[in-house]
Amino acid sequence: MSTESIESEAPSRMRELLRDIASGSVLRTLLAILVSFLVGSLLIIFTNEQVQNASSYFFSRPTDTFSAAWNAASEAYAALFRGSVINFGATNFVDAIYPLTETLRFSGPLILAGLGIALSFRSGLFNIGGQGQLLMGAIFAAWASFQLDLPPVIHLVVAIIFGLVGGALWSGIAGLLKAKSGAHEVIVTIMMNYIAVSLVTWLMRTPVLHDMTSGENPTTRAPAINAQLPKIFGDSFQIHLGFVLALLGAVVYWWLLERSSIGFRFRAVGLNPAAARTSGIDVGRVYILAMVCSGLFVGLAGVNQALGRTGSFTPSID
Repeated sequence: MSTESIESEAPSRMRELLRDIASGSVLRTLLAILVSFLVGSLLIIFTNEQVQNASSYFFSRPTDTFSAAWNAASEAYAALFRGSVINFGATNFVDAIYPLTETLRFSGPLILAGLGIALSFRSGLFNIGGQGQLLMGAIFAAWASFQLDLPPVIHLVVAIIFGLVGGALWSGIAGLLKAKSGAHEVIVTIMMNYIAVSLVTWLMRTPVLHDMTSGENPTTRAPAINAQLPKIFGDSFQIHLGFVLALLGAVVYWWLLERSSIGFRFRAVGLNPAAARTSGIDVGRVYILAMVCSGLFVGLAGVNQALGRTGSFTPSID
């Protein structure tokens, strides 16, 4: 086998693997969850002090080791369930389901960012620039939230649009370089992550984003009340409209890839760019559009992080 054939075969295998992961079935998802629980249980067991002590005399009393292992794993997952789903020890309904609402709130940006990355995978691109795209989406949304003076609903919509534009522009640069110069998107997106972090950190020390009377630490100003994502169930829970946007994003993602003509082009290029080019599809244009659409979803995750709070945030957006 020649060197050229080996080099051409490697990217196709990587593209096939990414496509296979992004288009996984329900059974594969359930198996992945099961395996994660099993691996997590093993890590808990092997690092538990009681299990380690009992294993020192395993051959004389093996039941002690098995009992300690079961207790360690079961108690850990019980605590995980109480802290993330339902707290059965709570004295009222609000406190009981509060962990579930917090889990849903934190899942919003993860869902949106995952959709954006999955979209690029389906198009045959390896977009690992989610950090930079999320940061730019958050910064654009934050700037619009406190620099513009607009009526309540319009202000929120405009801030969301700004966030979408920020994420799309940042990812679109990688798509443009891929299409026009052949620059590998992995290298470009990695570099742009570092650029985004440095740029945002600098802007957070300037009047563009920072309240100069609040110290020198890199932070943004708090979003205006008119531009904050409203809470869904009032002040009893922190979950806000960002989770609804994540669900809508999932619906849009499905329609875009499975029901639209541009989604067909995305999938065709992801399966075989050479065949897609032969059939008349502009592969370079598809790369640009795929990265832009990917950035839209990740940018919306940044909007979730920037506007789903009442205070400022730092470059880590935690």
